[in-house]
Amino acid sequence: MMDFSRFRLSFNDAKNIINSYDEMNDTQFFDQIRHWANYDVPEENYGAEYKPFREAVVDEFQASLADSGNRINYDLDLRVGIRLYELLSPAKDFTVINANDDDIWRYISVNVMPDITFIRYPNLSEDVKILREYIPDLSYSIAIKTEKDSIRMKKKRFYSHTRRIWLKTLWWYIHLGWQGNSEKTYEVLKNNGTNIISHFIERPGRGYREQLFRCMLYAYSLLPEQKDSTFRAAAKLNLAKCVSLEPALTEGGEAEYSKELFDEVYDREATKQDAEEDDTE
Repeated sequence: MMDFSRFRLSFNDAKNIINSYDEMNDTQFFDQIRHWANYDVPEENYGAEYKPFREAVVDEFQASLADSGNRINYDLDLRVGIRLYELLSPAKDFTVINANDDDIWRYISVNVMPDITFIRYPNLSEDVKILREYIPDLSYSIAIKTEKDSIRMKKKRFYSHTRRIWLKTLWWYIHLGWQGNSEKTYEVLKNNGTNIISHFIERPGRGYREQLFRCMLYAYSLLPEQKDSTFRAAAKLNLAKCVSLEPALTEGGEAEYSKELFDEVYDREATKQDAEEDDTE
Protein backbone atom coordinates (compact mmCIF):
# COMPACT_ATOMS: atom_id res chain seq x y z
CA MET A 1 0.00 0.00 0.00
CA MET A 2 1.35 3.41 -0.97
CA ASP A 3 1.60 6.03 1.74
CA PHE A 4 -0.01 8.94 -0.09
CA SER A 5 0.75 11.33 2.76
CA ARG A 6 4.40 11.16 1.64
CA PHE A 7 3.62 12.42 -1.86
CA ARG A 8 1.77 15.70 -1.71
CA LEU A 9 2.25 19.07 -3.37
CA SER A 10 0.89 22.25 -1.83
CA PHE A 11 -0.90 24.92 -3.83
CA ASN A 12 2.08 27.28 -3.56
CA ASP A 13 4.63 24.62 -4.51
CA ALA A 14 2.55 23.61 -7.53
CA LYS A 15 2.17 27.27 -8.47
CA ASN A 16 5.94 27.76 -8.33
CA ILE A 17 6.56 24.79 -10.62
CA ILE A 18 3.96 25.92 -13.16
CA ASN A 19 5.35 29.46 -12.98
CA SER A 20 8.79 28.08 -13.84
CA TYR A 21 7.34 26.80 -17.12
CA ASP A 22 5.65 30.15 -17.74
CA GLU A 23 8.99 31.90 -17.32
CA MET A 24 10.68 29.81 -20.02
CA ASN A 25 11.34 31.44 -23.38
CA ASP A 26 9.73 29.90 -26.46
CA THR A 27 12.75 27.78 -27.35
CA GLN A 28 12.94 26.32 -23.85
CA PHE A 29 9.23 25.64 -23.57
CA PHE A 30 8.89 24.13 -27.03
CA ASP A 31 11.73 21.79 -26.10
CA GLN A 32 9.79 20.86 -22.96
CA ILE A 33 6.70 20.14 -25.06
CA ARG A 34 8.77 17.80 -27.22
CA HIS A 35 9.83 15.87 -24.12
CA TRP A 36 6.20 15.56 -23.04
CA ALA A 37 5.13 14.49 -26.54
CA ASN A 38 7.58 11.61 -26.11
CA TYR A 39 6.18 10.87 -22.63
CA ASP A 40 9.55 11.79 -21.19
CA VAL A 41 9.22 12.77 -17.52
CA PRO A 42 12.39 12.34 -15.41
CA GLU A 43 11.92 9.67 -12.76
CA GLU A 44 13.62 11.88 -10.19
CA ASN A 45 10.57 14.17 -10.42
CA TYR A 46 8.46 11.70 -8.46
CA GLY A 47 8.70 8.91 -5.91
CA ALA A 48 9.78 5.50 -7.22
CA GLU A 49 6.55 4.03 -5.84
CA TYR A 50 4.69 5.94 -8.54
CA LYS A 51 6.63 4.45 -11.47
CA PRO A 52 4.37 1.38 -12.11
CA PHE A 53 1.31 3.58 -11.64
CA ARG A 54 2.57 6.17 -14.12
CA GLU A 55 3.49 3.53 -16.69
CA ALA A 56 0.04 1.92 -16.50
CA VAL A 57 -1.86 5.19 -16.91
CA VAL A 58 0.39 6.46 -19.71
CA ASP A 59 0.04 3.10 -21.51
CA GLU A 60 -3.75 3.48 -21.43
CA PHE A 61 -3.49 7.08 -22.63
CA GLN A 62 -1.30 6.02 -25.57
CA ALA A 63 -3.51 3.03 -26.42
CA SER A 64 -6.60 5.21 -26.44
CA LEU A 65 -4.90 7.75 -28.69
CA ALA A 66 -3.84 5.00 -31.08
CA ASP A 67 -7.36 3.59 -31.22
CA SER A 68 -8.87 7.00 -31.99
CA GLY A 69 -6.35 8.01 -34.66
CA ASN A 70 -4.68 10.42 -32.24
CA ARG A 71 -7.89 12.25 -31.45
CA ILE A 72 -8.41 13.55 -27.92
CA ASN A 73 -12.03 12.82 -27.07
CA TYR A 74 -14.42 11.65 -24.37
CA ASP A 75 -13.51 8.00 -24.87
CA LEU A 76 -9.91 8.80 -23.94
CA ASP A 77 -11.07 10.50 -20.75
CA LEU A 78 -13.26 7.53 -19.92
CA ARG A 79 -10.59 4.90 -20.53
CA VAL A 80 -7.89 6.81 -18.68
CA GLY A 81 -10.33 7.45 -15.85
CA ILE A 82 -11.20 3.78 -15.50
CA ARG A 83 -7.54 2.76 -15.52
CA LEU A 84 -6.77 5.45 -12.96
CA TYR A 85 -9.59 4.22 -10.75
CA GLU A 86 -8.46 0.60 -11.06
CA LEU A 87 -5.05 1.62 -9.74
CA LEU A 88 -6.28 4.07 -7.10
CA SER A 89 -9.48 2.46 -5.89
CA PRO A 90 -11.04 2.29 -2.43
CA ALA A 91 -10.47 -1.46 -2.65
CA LYS A 92 -6.73 -0.69 -2.79
CA ASP A 93 -6.88 1.70 0.17
CA PHE A 94 -7.13 4.90 -1.84
CA THR A 95 -9.89 6.39 0.24
CA VAL A 96 -12.44 9.10 -0.48
CA ILE A 97 -10.44 11.23 1.95
CA ASN A 98 -7.38 10.74 -0.28
CA ALA A 99 -9.47 11.49 -3.36
CA ASN A 100 -10.58 14.79 -1.80
CA ASP A 101 -7.00 15.84 -1.06
CA ASP A 102 -5.94 18.29 -3.77
CA ASP A 103 -2.31 18.10 -2.62
CA ILE A 104 -2.23 14.45 -3.73
CA TRP A 105 -3.71 15.28 -7.13
CA ARG A 106 -1.39 18.24 -7.56
CA TYR A 107 1.56 15.94 -6.97
CA ILE A 108 0.27 13.46 -9.54
CA SER A 109 -0.62 16.12 -12.12
CA VAL A 110 2.43 18.36 -11.81
CA ASN A 111 5.18 15.89 -10.87
CA VAL A 112 4.09 12.46 -12.07
CA MET A 113 2.00 13.08 -15.18
CA PRO A 114 2.58 16.59 -16.54
CA ASP A 115 2.99 15.12 -20.02
CA ILE A 116 -0.44 13.56 -20.50
CA THR A 117 -2.11 16.41 -18.62
CA PHE A 118 -0.53 18.90 -21.01
CA ILE A 119 -1.31 16.82 -24.09
CA ARG A 120 -4.92 16.58 -22.95
CA TYR A 121 -5.17 20.29 -22.14
CA PRO A 122 -2.67 22.47 -24.02
CA ASN A 123 -3.25 26.15 -23.38
CA LEU A 124 -2.41 27.48 -26.85
CA SER A 125 -3.29 26.10 -30.27
CA GLU A 126 0.28 26.72 -31.44
CA ASP A 127 1.49 24.20 -28.84
CA VAL A 128 -0.42 21.49 -30.71
CA LYS A 129 1.83 22.05 -33.73
CA ILE A 130 4.80 21.05 -31.59
CA LEU A 131 2.98 18.02 -30.19
CA ARG A 132 2.14 16.89 -33.74
CA GLU A 133 5.83 16.53 -34.53
CA TYR A 134 5.69 13.36 -32.41
CA ILE A 135 1.95 12.61 -32.27
CA PRO A 136 0.93 12.81 -35.96
CA ASP A 137 -2.49 14.29 -36.79
CA LEU A 138 -3.22 15.02 -33.14
CA SER A 139 -6.67 16.59 -32.92
CA TYR A 140 -9.25 17.54 -30.31
CA SER A 141 -12.99 16.88 -30.30
CA ILE A 142 -13.48 20.15 -28.42
CA ALA A 143 -11.66 23.24 -29.65
CA ILE A 144 -8.72 24.41 -27.57
CA LYS A 145 -9.47 27.51 -25.54
CA THR A 146 -6.81 29.60 -23.84
CA GLU A 147 -7.47 29.67 -20.12
CA LYS A 148 -7.84 33.13 -18.64
CA ASP A 149 -4.95 34.12 -16.34
CA SER A 150 -2.85 31.17 -17.53
CA ILE A 151 0.23 31.65 -19.70
CA ARG A 152 1.76 28.39 -20.91
CA MET A 153 -0.08 25.85 -18.76
CA LYS A 154 -3.75 25.55 -17.85
CA LYS A 155 -3.49 26.21 -14.12
CA LYS A 156 -6.97 24.95 -13.33
CA ARG A 157 -6.34 21.57 -14.97
CA PHE A 158 -3.04 21.08 -13.14
CA TYR A 159 -3.50 22.48 -9.66
CA SER A 160 -5.52 25.62 -8.96
CA HIS A 161 -9.22 24.69 -9.17
CA THR A 162 -10.36 21.85 -6.94
CA ARG A 163 -13.09 20.65 -9.33
CA ARG A 164 -11.13 21.11 -12.56
CA ILE A 165 -7.88 19.26 -11.87
CA TRP A 166 -8.13 16.83 -14.80
CA LEU A 167 -7.05 13.55 -13.22
CA LYS A 168 -9.04 14.28 -10.08
CA THR A 169 -12.21 14.91 -12.10
CA LEU A 170 -11.72 11.61 -13.94
CA TRP A 171 -11.32 9.68 -10.68
CA TRP A 172 -14.50 11.17 -9.22
CA TYR A 173 -16.47 10.67 -12.42
CA ILE A 174 -15.61 6.97 -12.45
CA HIS A 175 -16.18 6.66 -8.70
CA LEU A 176 -19.65 8.18 -9.00
CA GLY A 177 -20.44 6.11 -12.08
CA TRP A 178 -18.96 2.83 -10.83
CA GLN A 179 -21.13 -0.17 -11.65
CA GLY A 180 -19.18 -2.88 -9.83
CA ASN A 181 -16.41 -3.53 -12.35
CA SER A 182 -14.56 -1.78 -15.16
CA GLU A 183 -16.42 -3.47 -18.01
CA LYS A 184 -19.90 -2.63 -16.73
CA THR A 185 -18.81 0.90 -15.89
CA TYR A 186 -17.48 1.45 -19.41
CA GLU A 187 -20.72 0.16 -20.95
CA VAL A 188 -22.86 2.47 -18.81
CA LEU A 189 -20.73 5.57 -19.38
CA LYS A 190 -19.52 5.08 -22.97
CA ASN A 191 -22.27 7.12 -24.66
CA ASN A 192 -21.89 10.14 -22.40
CA GLY A 193 -19.64 13.08 -23.20
CA THR A 194 -17.19 15.53 -21.72
CA ASN A 195 -20.06 17.88 -20.84
CA ILE A 196 -21.52 15.21 -18.56
CA ILE A 197 -18.22 15.03 -16.66
CA SER A 198 -18.25 18.81 -16.26
CA HIS A 199 -21.86 18.90 -15.11
CA PHE A 200 -21.44 15.99 -12.73
CA ILE A 201 -18.15 16.95 -11.10
CA GLU A 202 -17.91 20.72 -11.40
CA ARG A 203 -21.50 21.42 -10.34
CA PRO A 204 -22.34 18.86 -7.65
CA GLY A 205 -25.09 20.92 -5.99
CA ARG A 206 -25.28 19.88 -2.35
CA GLY A 207 -22.52 17.31 -2.61
CA TYR A 208 -21.85 13.87 -4.01
CA ARG A 209 -24.36 11.09 -3.28
CA GLU A 210 -22.55 8.01 -4.51
CA GLN A 211 -25.34 5.45 -4.80
CA LEU A 212 -27.87 7.90 -6.18
CA PHE A 213 -25.44 9.18 -8.81
CA ARG A 214 -24.56 5.63 -9.85
CA CYS A 215 -28.23 4.81 -10.25
CA MET A 216 -28.83 8.02 -12.19
CA LEU A 217 -26.02 7.31 -14.63
CA TYR A 218 -27.26 3.76 -15.10
CA ALA A 219 -30.81 4.98 -15.75
CA TYR A 220 -29.49 7.57 -18.21
CA SER A 221 -27.64 4.83 -20.12
CA LEU A 222 -30.94 2.97 -20.66
CA LEU A 223 -32.58 5.82 -22.57
CA PRO A 224 -33.01 5.32 -26.33
CA GLU A 225 -30.88 8.43 -26.85
CA GLN A 226 -28.46 10.16 -24.48
CA LYS A 227 -28.45 13.95 -24.83
CA ASP A 228 -26.75 16.54 -22.65
CA SER A 229 -30.00 18.48 -22.39
CA THR A 230 -31.78 15.42 -21.00
CA PHE A 231 -29.15 14.89 -18.35
CA ARG A 232 -29.11 18.54 -17.34
CA ALA A 233 -32.89 18.61 -17.05
CA ALA A 234 -32.92 15.41 -14.97
CA ALA A 235 -30.18 16.73 -12.68
CA LYS A 236 -32.15 19.95 -12.17
CA LEU A 237 -35.36 18.02 -11.50
CA ASN A 238 -33.51 15.78 -9.05
CA LEU A 239 -32.34 18.78 -7.03
CA ALA A 240 -35.89 20.08 -6.86
CA LYS A 241 -37.32 16.71 -5.82
CA CYS A 242 -34.67 16.13 -3.15
CA VAL A 243 -35.86 19.22 -1.28
CA SER A 244 -38.98 17.35 -0.21
CA LEU A 245 -38.10 13.65 -0.49
CA GLU A 246 -35.29 11.17 0.07
CA PRO A 247 -34.78 8.97 -3.04
CA ALA A 248 -33.53 6.03 -0.97
CA LEU A 249 -36.82 5.96 0.94
CA THR A 250 -39.10 6.01 -2.10
CA GLU A 251 -40.70 2.82 -3.40
CA GLY A 252 -38.04 0.87 -5.26
CA GLY A 253 -35.28 2.98 -3.75
CA GLU A 254 -32.73 5.02 -5.67
CA ALA A 255 -32.71 2.70 -8.69
CA GLU A 256 -36.45 3.04 -9.37
CA TYR A 257 -36.39 6.74 -8.47
CA SER A 258 -33.63 7.33 -11.04
CA LYS A 259 -35.45 5.39 -13.75
CA GLU A 260 -38.66 7.34 -13.19
CA LEU A 261 -36.70 10.62 -13.09
CA PHE A 262 -35.16 10.10 -16.52
CA ASP A 263 -38.32 8.60 -18.00
CA GLU A 264 -40.22 11.73 -16.92
CA VAL A 265 -37.69 14.07 -18.51
CA TYR A 266 -37.30 11.98 -21.66
CA ASP A 267 -41.07 11.72 -22.19
CA ARG A 268 -41.47 15.46 -21.62
CA GLU A 269 -38.77 16.24 -24.21
CA ALA A 270 -40.27 13.78 -26.70
CA THR A 271 -43.74 15.33 -26.29
CA LYS A 272 -42.30 18.80 -26.80
CA GLN A 273 -40.46 17.69 -29.93
CA ASP A 274 -43.61 16.07 -31.35
CA ALA A 275 -45.57 19.27 -30.73
CA GLU A 276 -42.92 21.36 -32.47
CA GLU A 277 -42.95 19.03 -35.47
CA ASP A 278 -46.76 19.27 -35.66
CA ASP A 279 -46.51 23.06 -35.69
CA THR A 280 -44.21 22.98 -38.70
CA GLU A 281 -46.47 20.76 -40.79
